[in-house]
Amino acid sequence: MALVDKLKQGFCLGVVLLLPINWSVAQKPVKMVTGPEIRKGVAALPRISAPNIAEAKINAALDRQDLWVRKAAEGCSGPSMFWKRVVEVTKSGPALLSVLVSDSADCGGVHPFDETFALVYDLRTGDAVRWDKVFPKGRAEEVNSSSNDGMPWITIRSKRLQALYVAMYKSHGDCSIEAVAEVTAFQLYPDEKANALKIFPAELPQVAHPCASSLALGAKELQTVGVSQQWQDAILSLGGKP
Repeated sequence: MALVDKLKQGFCLGVVLLLPINWSVAQKPVKMVTGPEIRKGVAALPRISAPNIAEAKINAALDRQDLWVRKAAEGCSGPSMFWKRVVEVTKSGPALLSVLVSDSADCGGVHPFDETFALVYDLRTGDAVRWDKVFPKGRAEEVNSSSNDGMPWITIRSKRLQALYVAMYKSHGDCSIEAVAEVTAFQLYPDEKANALKIFPAELPQVAHPCASSLALGAKELQTVGVSQQWQDAILSLGGKP
């Protein structure tokens, strides 16, 4: 093979290897389908219709999440016990899939619980988004925690996000700035309606959960905390305005 042909072949292979690094603007939002409730009042997570290989990986992860809550809910069926789950798809492509889950339950413990958590997946790879990798090195740390039913969460600690959240926090009801001043971890998820990255505290005491209001970070704020243009494009709506 001539040297020029070999160089051409190597160049083409290099382009192919580089393509998966970036999201394609040609990608379209995924179609989501909703199955029957896990039990009355407990919504099942949606699934991607007609999935490709990466999307099938996401569906499998959602299967595991539903199995997790099904087992937990089975032990929450005594007198005066309840479990309610509300699910919202906050972004369905082209780059990311985000599902926001809100649970409220009384399973006979000392106190009922309310918790909200986000499941965010990279539609290119089918993997859960590592938010600590979205920020410049050293600006965010991943925290592995879990919900009341033992389901694993991915949250992050970030001094920059903490400072930004406290600076922009608007108290409501009986909440004051002190309620969120010592927060050490955040949940993050893209919200296509707000055209923003939403963040909210993940480690407030149960009694302070009503104080965990979400904060919307638009293009300006994302740039301030060092999020790359590639990730900004993935998080924000393609047709949205910064």
